Amino acid sequence: MNRRLFWKILIVFWGIFYLTFQLTWFGFAFYLESREPRTFYHIPTKVEMIAQLLQISGEQEAVNFISHLPEPERICFSITLSDAQDEQYIEMASTDLNDSAFIYQKTATAPDGITYLISFRDHDKSYSKGMIFNMPIPMFLVGIAGGLLFSLFLAWNLTRPMRLLRQGFYQVSQGDLSVRLFDKLKKRHDELSELAQDFDAMVEQLNILISDRQVLLHDVSHELRTPLARLQLAIGLAQQNKQNIDNSLQRIELESQRLDTLIGEILNYSRAEISKPLDEYFDLKELVGVVVDDATYEAEPQGIIINFTSSPIIHSIIKGNAEQIRRAVENIIRNAIRFSHSGQQIDIALKESGRYLQIDISDHGPGVDEHKLSSIFEPFVRIQSPQLGKGYGLGLAIARKIIIMHKGTIQARNRDTGGLVMTVKVPYWRS
Repeated sequence: MNRRLFWKILIVFWGIFYLTFQLTWFGFAFYLESREPRTFYHIPTKVEMIAQLLQISGEQEAVNFISHLPEPERICFSITLSDAQDEQYIEMASTDLNDSAFIYQKTATAPDGITYLISFRDHDKSYSKGMIFNMPIPMFLVGIAGGLLFSLFLAWNLTRPMRLLRQGFYQVSQGDLSVRLFDKLKKRHDELSELAQDFDAMVEQLNILISDRQVLLHDVSHELRTPLARLQLAIGLAQQNKQNIDNSLQRIELESQRLDTLIGEILNYSRAEISKPLDEYFDLKELVGVVVDDATYEAEPQGIIINFTSSPIIHSIIKGNAEQIRRAVENIIRNAIRFSHSGQQIDIALKESGRYLQIDISDHGPGVDEHKLSSIFEPFVRIQSPQLGKGYGLGLAIARKIIIMHKGTIQARNRDTGGLVMTVKVPYWRS
């Protein structure tokens, strides 16, 4: 029961192999027969000629005549001594030639007085002896054995990778993400080895996702623990000192707002991970302009100037989710505002770069240490800034998730003159 596919492949291919073998034999036999046709309509005449030659010249001349006949006929003629029993058989054979193995017979007496029996016998009628399905028994056995070996190898060759895949999926379902199959099947160089490679990629991606989830869960629990501890401390102080209740309530309200903000950012990060880009079309230039207007409204009270420039763009239509792209660009600009001081500028430039639309967001802040550039897009990673308390290190992580989901890229580098440059590339839509 556990090898239903194995037996199906074995039996079906075994049957197909033997049928092919049998049909090939029939075709080959038919071809040979068609190449050397037997014209037996002239046999009575030749038998009469041999009989007359035997009566006139004797047995030796008749035998020489037969030896000069074509091969298909020569082996069918014979000259034997005749007796009374042969005479009776000749009469029976001549009355119904179709049921007899002898097509034609005739007696003749040689000059020496000896009577001979001249016979023509179709040897092809003896081929059915020792045959199965019109095939010689050795050939039949060779076909059966060869088909069985071929079908066994084919069934094993096809079901072995499936058995390995089944075992691999079972191990993954049990939580074992270390299983890999490509090394075992790469020598096949076929679709099954490609399937094993895809299986390994799937398991690797699952391993990464689970590891990221575990790290995120650890970071979330760590971030939630601090405001919760402050809440508990404020509640304890209020219980100990009734006169300080107002201050404790203010602290409780502040920490509650921080918790609400943190949970909101965590939810945004989770949505960025699980959501899919919509199939809507929008103008990236107009979207960036709207985000810049909102950011300018936020930056002006702090004395921060935002400059937006756009190069001549032929293709500015993006296919995806406009709200997600807006959130990603807004998070990057807000991050630049967070690291800027009053009187500094933030430069935002939009241009075409090959098949991509490129957005460069540059600030004049302190920049980031080179060894930390690769980690600023990780969740809950925060760099010292003048407005550190306003973020939880999820803005850039959310932006990276959204940009990658739209098949784009995001990179960060330090400016030579000081500050940080964020470069975002998203492919523009092409029909």
